[in-house]
Amino acid sequence: MPPILLLTAVAACAGLTPKQMAQADSPESVTVPTPAEFFAAIDKAGKPDWVSFYRDPVPTTYPTRPQTAFNLGTLVADGFVAVEAEDGQQVKNTGKDIIALAKALGVGEHVLARGKSISDFAEKNDWFALREELEATANEVRNAMVEQRDEALSSLITAGAWVRALQVGSRAAELSGEDAPVELLRQSALVELLQSNLGKLPEKSRDLPAIAQVGATLQGVGSLMKSNGAAAIPKENAGAIHAKTGELVSAMSAKQP
Repeated sequence: MPPILLLTAVAACAGLTPKQMAQADSPESVTVPTPAEFFAAIDKAGKPDWVSFYRDPVPTTYPTRPQTAFNLGTLVADGFVAVEAEDGQQVKNTGKDIIALAKALGVGEHVLARGKSISDFAEKNDWFALREELEATANEVRNAMVEQRDEALSSLITAGAWVRALQVGSRAAELSGEDAPVELLRQSALVELLQSNLGKLPEKSRDLPAIAQVGATLQGVGSLMKSNGAAAIPKENAGAIHAKTGELVSAMSAKQP
C-alpha cells in the first residue's frame, strides 16, 4: 500500500499532525493516495450503499490514447467501488474491462496475470487482496506507460481514477446529510496536483477538447472544495462536485467526447 495521504480532509481520519496537514498545501508535497483509501474513509464516515454507485458498462475502445487512459483510470475506481460493495462478479467484470483498455494502450501483456488474480480473489471474496491487486494493476499500467515515455498518459490514468472517485464520494457525502463525509471532499491540494500533471501533456494532447474539459472540470471542482473562510465546506457543494465530475465522466466515456 502507498503511504498515507497528506491531504487535509482524509488526514483528519488518519490522525496526522497539523504540521503534516499544512505540508499538503503544496502540490509538490502531496502523496497521491488511491481511491480505495478515500472510499474507506467515506465508508467509515457514512456507510453508503455502494451498489447504488454502479454505472452502465463503458466502451473498451476510444479514438484517442488520452481518452483511453482517462477511462482506464475511472474503471480502477469502479473496481474499488465494487470491492466496497463486496460484489465479486462486479469486480471481475470491471477487471476484464481494465485489461481491455490496457491492451488498447499497448500494455496489456503487463497486466494479464493481474487479471487472472483479480478473478481468483473475487471468487474467494478476498476483499483485502482485491484492493491490493487493483492497486497493483493500475501501478503496473502506469509504470509501463512511463517506460514507453508516456508519462502524461500515466498521469491521466491517475486523474481519471480520482475524478470518478470524487463523483462517487461526493454523491455519498450528499446522501449522508452529515458533515464528516462532506469534509472528506476537501481535496484541493490533490486537485492542484492533478492539474499540474495534466499541464505536462504534450501540446498536441493538451489541445484535444477532451483534455481541455478535464482541466476545466478540475479547476471548477477545486474551487468547490474550499470553504472560503468558513469552518466547513457547504453541504450543497457536495452536489455541485458530483454534478461537475459526473458530466466529465459521462463525456469522456462517450466515443466522441
